[in-house]
Amino acid sequence: MTAAALAGLGLMHFALDGLTSVLVPLQPTLASRTGASPSVLGLVVAVALAAASLLQPLTARLVHRHGERSVAAAGAVLAAAGYGAVPAAENVLQAVLAVVIGGVGSSLFHPSAGALMARAATSGRESLPLAAFSAVGTAGSALVPFGVVVSVDSLGWAAAVPVAATLVALTVALRNEVFRPTPRPTKTRATAGATGSRQARLAVAAGAMVALAGTTVGASAAVLVASDLGASHPAVPWLLASYSASAAAGGMGLAVLARRVGARAVLLVAVALGSVAAATVPFLPLVATFVAMSVAGVGLSGSLPLLVSHARLPGEVSAAGAVGRVLGLAAGIGGSGYAAVGFLQGAVGYGPALTATVALSGTAALVIARFLCRSVDPSDCDDPVPTATSNCGCGTCTC
Repeated sequence: MTAAALAGLGLMHFALDGLTSVLVPLQPTLASRTGASPSVLGLVVAVALAAASLLQPLTARLVHRHGERSVAAAGAVLAAAGYGAVPAAENVLQAVLAVVIGGVGSSLFHPSAGALMARAATSGRESLPLAAFSAVGTAGSALVPFGVVVSVDSLGWAAAVPVAATLVALTVALRNEVFRPTPRPTKTRATAGATGSRQARLAVAAGAMVALAGTTVGASAAVLVASDLGASHPAVPWLLASYSASAAAGGMGLAVLARRVGARAVLLVAVALGSVAAATVPFLPLVATFVAMSVAGVGLSGSLPLLVSHARLPGEVSAAGAVGRVLGLAAGIGGSGYAAVGFLQGAVGYGPALTATVALSGTAALVIARFLCRSVDPSDCDDPVPTATSNCGCGTCTC
């Protein structure tokens, strides 16, 4: 794809992730319109997160049948239809239906569009385009909901329609460049199958632990600051913005560094620094908290794209499956795990719960990541590789 096509795909991600994030700030509007209780609204949010993330490994399988471009285009249209209808929901059932349709669309779009972005780099070096892809989506998540919430009083049910229409228009406009039919991916002969599959499982497990640490500090830090300064204090949203912005920019920086040093080494250092910074947040003054949140954003959320290459199964031509496993399944599991953290917060308080959760999940991520290969080639692992056919040009060499 050309640079213009990649930029267009990034704009689609900006709009889609922005629509995905509209539900959370619209909760007060939905509550007043539907009469739903906070617990019911929390369930709707949980359903939305599950549909948008946990389904990605399943929807990624459709790529092998229909191709990356067709699946990404279908996902964009479904996401526009579902999420675009969220402000129009008159009852809880309609809200659930809207976020499920949008979530399925998001689950279709992310692995396939991420795989299209990954094709901009050679195999094993996909982390940089994927980091840029994630950064654009993060920007959409920060900016689009603000515009929708501000306009909901004047536009009502149609508040999200302009963004949804833009997403559909981009899909149509890019049909000849990005979404034209292509041959379906074909499976190739597996290389170091047992070791490669083990690497994929380790990458997902490490990603889930990193995501749990990131979700915990992102959700808990705002509550801690609000308890000291007040819920309406401007430091609360700016604190979350500093985390997200650092994650977006830092993810690209880590990806560039990984090309020189190696993905595993960069991952280990980043997760260690991010975990330490996050764990200290409850004990810091306000200014230092901003610095710690920025370091945590880079080290935790910014490190997830580094795991994608390790998550590819042997014989996978497309990166769609790996994107879905790490940026979908692992991130979804980690985010869902925050529900259990709530019980710990009730028992010991937000500050101790934040520190304990980040320390445990960050340590677990480091232990798991230590067993990843130094590179994405399973033959570079510390453990001996079982007999397998190599990738040499003649195709007859064996390990």
